[in-house]
Amino acid sequence: MTEEKPSILIITQDITTKLFFKSQLENKYHLIEKKTFEDAIKISESTNLDIVIVDDKMPDAIDLCFQLKKRKRLFTVPIILVTARLKKTYFQKAIKAGVFDIIYEPLDDIKLKNVLDKCEKEKQKIKKVSSVSFNIKKGFSR
Repeated sequence: MTEEKPSILIITQDITTKLFFKSQLENKYHLIEKKTFEDAIKISESTNLDIVIVDDKMPDAIDLCFQLKKRKRLFTVPIILVTARLKKTYFQKAIKAGVFDIIYEPLDDIKLKNVLDKCEKEKQKIKKVSSVSFNIKKGFSR
C-alpha cells in the first residue's frame, strides 16, 4: 500500500518564489499552487492540507493568513509566511493572524528545511494531545 504525500498549498503570484518551492518540495509533497486570495480560500475549504505557505507579496497576505486560520479545516494546519520584512511589528501582526512561522527572504533550502521540521514536530505534538484528549473523553463516557 502506498502512502499518500502530504499536501502543501502555496499561495504566490511571484514566479521565482513558486519555482523555488516547486524545486525543493515536489518530490516529497503534493503541491497545490494558487495565485489569488479567493482561490486559496476556496481550495482550503475542500482540500485536506498539511501546510500552507503564503507569500507576503500577495495583496492582503496577513488578512489571507487570518482568513485561512479561521477555517475549521485549517485550525491546526501550520501557516508559513514568506517575507523580506524584518520589522518586529510586522512579525507580531503575522503571529496574531495565525502564522506558525516565517521564512525570511532570500529563500534557501536550509531555512525551508528548518521550518518544515518545526511544522512536523508541531503536528506530532497536536496529534499526541488529540489522542490523550480522546482517551480522556472516552474514559468519562463510560
